[in-house]
Amino acid sequence: MESSKHLYALLLAGGKGKRFWPLSREENPKQLIQLFSSQTLIEETYERIRPLIPQERVLLATSQALMMRFKGLFSGLDARNFIVEPLPRNTAPCIAVAARKAVARDPEAILAVLPSDHHVSDPETFREVLMAAVRHAERDKIVTLGITPTHPETGYGYIRFGDFEPEPASVECRYRARTIQAFVEKPNLETAFSYLKAGRYLWNSGIFIFKASVILNAFKEFLPDIFEQSEALLKLEAQATANSDAIYDSWERMNPISIDYGVMEKVTHDVVVIPASFGWSDVGSWRALTAFPNDNQENFEKGRVVTVDCSDNVLYSTYGLLGTIGLKGMVVVVTNGAVLVCPQDRTQDVKELVDEIERRDFTEYL
Repeated sequence: MESSKHLYALLLAGGKGKRFWPLSREENPKQLIQLFSSQTLIEETYERIRPLIPQERVLLATSQALMMRFKGLFSGLDARNFIVEPLPRNTAPCIAVAARKAVARDPEAILAVLPSDHHVSDPETFREVLMAAVRHAERDKIVTLGITPTHPETGYGYIRFGDFEPEPASVECRYRARTIQAFVEKPNLETAFSYLKAGRYLWNSGIFIFKASVILNAFKEFLPDIFEQSEALLKLEAQATANSDAIYDSWERMNPISIDYGVMEKVTHDVVVIPASFGWSDVGSWRALTAFPNDNQENFEKGRVVTVDCSDNVLYSTYGLLGTIGLKGMVVVVTNGAVLVCPQDRTQDVKELVDEIERRDFTEYL
């Protein structure tokens, strides 16, 4: 598969993943846990793009607390390729900084923004779709990947699409882009059913592809504070003795907003979506693992697990042996020092549980 010499990747790796407690902790968040293989989710994300994007064109955005972990995990990645946030600012600021870095190296740089804690079971198709998106980005389009829904999901945002976008000249592609009519918030179950029936809605994957120069122009129009401070940050980083307080101040001055709210929902033209299916999941909660059963009783199991008369469960152990009898529709996670037991339909409430643990000052378990 032919790639592009202008293609860069930004791995977003700053989240905490509270809904995957107790496996996901402050110092070992969701992107650093192993769910589907012996690799962490961020390593799987990196492996998916390696055939298309060389290491020197991979950028990684993370928090100050996690920087050393990722530098150890990706020892071949140049220090200049890390974007280290001294405080949480959501996705828009780090994307602006990444676009600045990319366009400084290559004025024609195309940036693929990839969450590092998602799962893709068909990486080859993913790469084909990504390259289709690149062809549209070359024409100054802002592209997002939309996932064809398989069921009425209430945990995802949606994209309502319109007509086909004209294809780039002299390029034959199986994956055609559509215009975007609206970005839609997470629906209730009844609305999700109506979206599925309508056939005009896609799951919002949170994956974006655009020219670095194009997205910077969008920041200039819609988020001028981020546009200005991202430029200031690169100038500070270029100094041999950069002042850490000045760097912190620049980050603090940037609006803590997502790229979705800050830019994508405001751009009224030149934004397209490519509908596709490549076995995608944002793995947003423990319940998401029920879509990937790995035994003959429809359980998802990892670690030392022994079951008797159990079906449709998520069973995960990193400490000792987990034994279960007669369970159905449950999540049981065993780690050294903490155990989670809950029905699958309550896994979105794990974040609330973590907040309660913090309120009770049991911080050693976070």
